Amino acid sequence: MLVLTRKPSQRIFVGDDVTITVVRIDGNTVRIGIDAPGGVQILREEIKVKEQLKQQQKEEANEHSGNC
Repeated sequence: MLVLTRKPSQRIFVGDDVTITVVRIDGNTVRIGIDAPGGVQILREEIKVKEQLKQQQKEEANEHSGNC
């Protein structure tokens, strides 16, 4: 993992197509902006975990319904 220190308005480039900008720092909260092509999916961790859990439950339900 690459760990960087940035100040507000400073940017980080990921490849040629993704730019992450530090918009604001307020105490222990950092607001970032992400500029990426429309085809790049950007998710917060809690949303990603929720989607993975839903997918896992769906797959388990399909396995159980196929065995009966």
